[in-house]
Amino acid sequence: MKPTQHPPFSAATSCIVAVAAALSLTSCDVKQTQEAKAPTVEVSPGQLPKYDVDAAKVTVDSQKKEVTVPKVTTEQKTISVPDVNITMPGQSPAPAGSPATAPAESPATAPTP
Repeated sequence: MKPTQHPPFSAATSCIVAVAAALSLTSCDVKQTQEAKAPTVEVSPGQLPKYDVDAAKVTVDSQKKEVTVPKVTTEQKTISVPDVNITMPGQSPAPAGSPATAPAESPATAPTP
């Protein structure tokens, strides 16, 4: 006797089933009635594989060679840098560069006497 074959679901039927499943899952109240318990597992000692490796021998030495390297110089210039002033609520603005606008030194960065 041949098993009964059903025609494959059409795209519309698949969408209807998916929407019905989503609605049934979102329109219910789920309460846990029993705590889960992980299964008890017994572990027996295993064994790592062993390998015989024939590796190449590498030696590193040094020798003197004359090479061309770039020469780096520095010079001092006066440039414009940002000056940020922060006025907290309830404070009057302090003049730029005054100690009131300078960041506070943390104990780690404060100079030692």
